[in-house]
Amino acid sequence: MSIIYLGVVLGGLLLLLLLDRLGPKNILLIGAVLTIVSWIIVGFAKSVAILVVGRTIAGIGDGISIPCVNIYICEIASKDIRGRLGAIPALLGIIGNTFIFGAGPYIEYTTLILVCASFPIIFLVLFYFMPNSPYFLVKTGRRREAKRSLIKLLGESTDSVVEKELREVEETVKSETGGLSLIQLLLLPNFRKSLLIVFVAHNVINFCGVTFISQYLQVILASSGIHMSKELTSVVYGVVQLPAVVLAGIVMDKFGRKPVFCISSAGASITLILQGIYVYFQRIIDLKSVSFIPVVCLTLYKFFICFGILHLPYFFSGELFTTNTKKVGIFIVSTYSSVVVFGTIKLFGNNFDAWGLHNICWFFGSVCFLGVLFSLFILPETKGKSFAEIQNHLATKKGYSSPRENKNTTATNETTMM
Repeated sequence: MSIIYLGVVLGGLLLLLLLDRLGPKNILLIGAVLTIVSWIIVGFAKSVAILVVGRTIAGIGDGISIPCVNIYICEIASKDIRGRLGAIPALLGIIGNTFIFGAGPYIEYTTLILVCASFPIIFLVLFYFMPNSPYFLVKTGRRREAKRSLIKLLGESTDSVVEKELREVEETVKSETGGLSLIQLLLLPNFRKSLLIVFVAHNVINFCGVTFISQYLQVILASSGIHMSKELTSVVYGVVQLPAVVLAGIVMDKFGRKPVFCISSAGASITLILQGIYVYFQRIIDLKSVSFIPVVCLTLYKFFICFGILHLPYFFSGELFTTNTKKVGIFIVSTYSSVVVFGTIKLFGNNFDAWGLHNICWFFGSVCFLGVLFSLFILPETKGKSFAEIQNHLATKKGYSSPRENKNTTATNETTMM
């Protein structure tokens, strides 16, 4: 499992080199091809070495596809529905994982591989006919193609509406500074602010415990006196996550990203701290009468994590970075996150007994609480804002919105709509 994160780092490097040349659509097509190849290798692997190669290629595919799908969605979606569309990849990912872990043990290995490989094949065929990002097309001097792309994306909109959207895209791209080195980018206040915000958001997901708990879920339940099969555990917790992502997509476009991230962090923090308290006192007193607490805590934890923390940091990468800084910002963050997640799995897994599950839960819960403070006082609200408006917001003196400022902004937007 952990070897996949090496591939993610390599995928991030590939994304850095190719994003500006090929655009997000073509990068996603390449990611699909890599995923297909990885499934074929895994399906026919006769040795551990070949299996490792297959999983590494899968990691490369993830490394370019996961960040790029958020870039693509943010660049093609109307600012009023970005949140709902941005939740779809997380939703489909949960469905896929639930299917693999839940149905996998009951399906013949080769059949399972063929089923898994069929989805990226279908994606490859259908996505080939999807429009490219108008931002990428304008950036590469293909205005006519950008207009055709907007016509497809906007549906039955009039020519004046299309021209208005196209001018907005052109103004956004024109206002950006390109061809800068990493040092020069770091000297740009907006890039530093965007990088810091995305970096902190990813640290919340890196240290919220989601990867560790997913890997050791059965062990955690068993240590609390709950015994469930791996298949049942995967299905139960997979089903719990689905409504959380759907609800998040709806709430994000109605109330904003800040409250979603805040509620997600607060809920995850409370459930982890309660889980830690249960594990701590379990060693001292008999808690069989309330043995349901770990199941409730971990179920709610999974719900709250999927409500925001799990997918919003990737979404912020697509919204906060400008089109000419996305590749650098995403490469820095994804490389760092891959190393941290790999280290987290190994570090906490190897010291599970020495540190105690209660201390591990409290640590992860504390990080989630920091996520609450981050969402309240640092995270900017991007709901209903164009890329240009987001950059203008970052360029203000503070570079972020306080809760009071966000409330005033929301009220202003509602008044304007009325």
